[in-house]
Amino acid sequence: MRKASSFWRLILVVLWGTLLAACGPISVPTYTAVPTLLPTPVPSATPFPTPSSTPAPTLTIAPPPPAPTLDPATVSAAISRMQNRLAIAGIEPLCLRWEDTDDDGVPEWVGLAMGPGEPPRLRAFVLDGDVWHDLQALPQEAGKKDFGLGVYPTCELDVRDTNADGRTEVLVWGHAETSTVLLHIFAWDGSAYTLLGGFEGDAGIRLENTDGDLADEIAVRYDAGGGLVWEAVHTWDGANYGWTWERYDWFYLNRPHVYPTDTPERVVISFYLAVDDRDIPGAFGLLSGGARSAQAYETWAAGFATTVAVEVGVVHELARNGGIATVAAQVLAYDNVNGRIVVTLWDVEWTTVQTDVGWWLENASSAQLDQWEAPYYR
Repeated sequence: MRKASSFWRLILVVLWGTLLAACGPISVPTYTAVPTLLPTPVPSATPFPTPSSTPAPTLTIAPPPPAPTLDPATVSAAISRMQNRLAIAGIEPLCLRWEDTDDDGVPEWVGLAMGPGEPPRLRAFVLDGDVWHDLQALPQEAGKKDFGLGVYPTCELDVRDTNADGRTEVLVWGHAETSTVLLHIFAWDGSAYTLLGGFEGDAGIRLENTDGDLADEIAVRYDAGGGLVWEAVHTWDGANYGWTWERYDWFYLNRPHVYPTDTPERVVISFYLAVDDRDIPGAFGLLSGGARSAQAYETWAAGFATTVAVEVGVVHELARNGGIATVAAQVLAYDNVNGRIVVTLWDVEWTTVQTDVGWWLENASSAQLDQWEAPYYR
């Protein structure tokens, strides 16, 4: 009786949410930015045109249409079919949603449950009338751990058009081990729910849209040590998700950050993350003593006056001779120029020097690879 009561409470919650909703109202170039110690000024953008003095027309707002109604008989029949089908399958769902997952105008039941096996695996499904669809992950590569959709009970489920292709996708989030996050994205292809992409990151996964195309990029995060993560950014190209950019970020968002300088690569990464954090004094403090004494801080810091954000990636050591190492990187700089966001891609080379307390930045050279205006910035 306790399980049945729990089950019906779940159904009432789903039904109540449904009633309220019904009745209520690709290949991107590699990036480089802000490379030199005295940042290169961003070219001026075309100024905005002078606003017209013509008065704006008066708008007449029509009253909203009446709210749609939900037929109680339809809801009751859908719940009854779902209950019988789950009972036959012997499944007690972790969560259920009534959503139109195949864009036919009729909602389906989409849910998560724990499947059989040892250890158990997260199971996702769509129940379309009496037709059952399992949403399955691809088999894992040989030699790698197979987590499936996840190994822990969770109710992280989303239904929306996440890649702006005009279709509704089903997003299933899962978890495994200490901090491994999994994301699987499915879409109806006319006969079945196909897997558009499966992602796994040991430091998390996040979705974002920075270019204004309404399609979320998927940033898969990996622990890079020293409080840093390496992110692989995947972009939808109309048919597949493909790797388009890499960058470094902080593992934890809490501040202040401790800037790692134990390797030549990390001092370069720390410099640009400090600029991205708007910690300009912290970035200046990563320069070698000679580089700091060669210029006034106020003049140097003024070069970052228009900087909105910075991303650094493709960082690797080119050469080392004793305590001197050369590091290459690519940097994206986002600058506010006359109210517009101008994005510049730089190719940078830093000379770094080793001291008793870590590596420091001596000087840099840079080459601009590309520049464009961002119609939208996060």
